[in-house]
Amino acid sequence: MNDDLVKECIAARDEARPHRPPSETRRISLTEAYAVQDRLRAALVERGERVAGWKAGFTNKTGQEAWQVSEPVCAFLLASGVLSSGAEISAARFVKPGVEAEVAFVMRHDLAGPGVTVPRALPAVEGAVAALELIDFRHSGKAVGTDAVADGVYAKAIVVGGALTPVTSLDLALEGLVYEQSGVVVGTSTAFEVMGNPLNSLVWIANHLGTRGQGLRAGDIVMSGSVSKILSVRAGDSVRATFTRLGSVGVKFT
Repeated sequence: MNDDLVKECIAARDEARPHRPPSETRRISLTEAYAVQDRLRAALVERGERVAGWKAGFTNKTGQEAWQVSEPVCAFLLASGVLSSGAEISAARFVKPGVEAEVAFVMRHDLAGPGVTVPRALPAVEGAVAALELIDFRHSGKAVGTDAVADGVYAKAIVVGGALTPVTSLDLALEGLVYEQSGVVVGTSTAFEVMGNPLNSLVWIANHLGTRGQGLRAGDIVMSGSVSKILSVRAGDSVRATFTRLGSVGVKFT
């Protein structure tokens, strides 16, 4: 079953078409889902992709309950999907696009669990930056959290803002966000929504990866999770996220 799932996940990415979630046939365990994701990552790397970092998903209780999981989830990010602020991207590349405003980190040093804490993590972080994650809901029907994990948690692309901001003396829990879609403010929030502080998400990712024989590497980009609601977008839409101290980041869908 895992080989078929990996092939289906790759086809859905290549052809921008929806595929059936595994749970329609049999609900797989979280361990099985991560095994599929690991094989998916290996297959993509084998054909020339490069892992540029990692992401967390479902970083609040509401998301976890909706997707029927009891903890956040994690997936890899590909270098081919890393874009700079102001980028334009075709909506036709997506099955069903969505946008999340996030705090991203760039790693200065390697970091892997077990036993990672915020004080241990801080010296390994180069800085934080405003970012958008462009997700692609590639499943048809009603998917659950383990379906998303196997798929790679719907990762498609990320848009990264400007200069890095040092985080050693920054309380990211208080980092404010103004979220705009096509010039209209559609949300305001604080980064407290991400596990109380986005650094807690980075710590969780590092410890989680340690259980999978992986870790964060120097230069990796770490997407910590959605600060506000997911925006549904279509061709012609633009999205901008403006943070209190981390600057702003924007993207246009064509």
